[in-house]
Amino acid sequence: MSSEPAVRRLSRRGLVWRLGVTGVALVILTMGQLQDTNDYFPLGSLSQYATPRDLDGTVRSVYMMADTEGGEHVRVPLNPQGVGVGRADIESQLNRIVDDPSLLQSIADAWTELHPGADPYVRLYVMRDTYQLKDGIQQGDPDVEELTTWEVRR
Repeated sequence: MSSEPAVRRLSRRGLVWRLGVTGVALVILTMGQLQDTNDYFPLGSLSQYATPRDLDGTVRSVYMMADTEGGEHVRVPLNPQGVGVGRADIESQLNRIVDDPSLLQSIADAWTELHPGADPYVRLYVMRDTYQLKDGIQQGDPDVEELTTWEVRR
């Protein structure tokens, strides 16, 4: 003989709390959509999933390069282990960075802090490659554009 557990009704307070949390989440999601920002992640802009890509269009890719104290020209690892921020973070702040390249100082500082034995960066470059597609396949070499640079301060 197994007896079914008694069904407990949700209290008015529990219902109000759940509806309130749901309402706040919907407001944040709506604000992220209207402002087209990822600042409210994971409730930010979902536009990256909402637009189809033209198979005969272009694809742009933002990345960073750096000159090191040792004279090498290297790609900056835009990930939590590399400099503590991802490429999407750079892309979402791209206009601000281009307007004020001094914002890149924190990238150089993070590299030095996270990799104390590595050559420090002395100059940073924000780059963008634009690829032409035909039937969804890359055609030729990308157009490479330097968007801004920053001389690292010690």
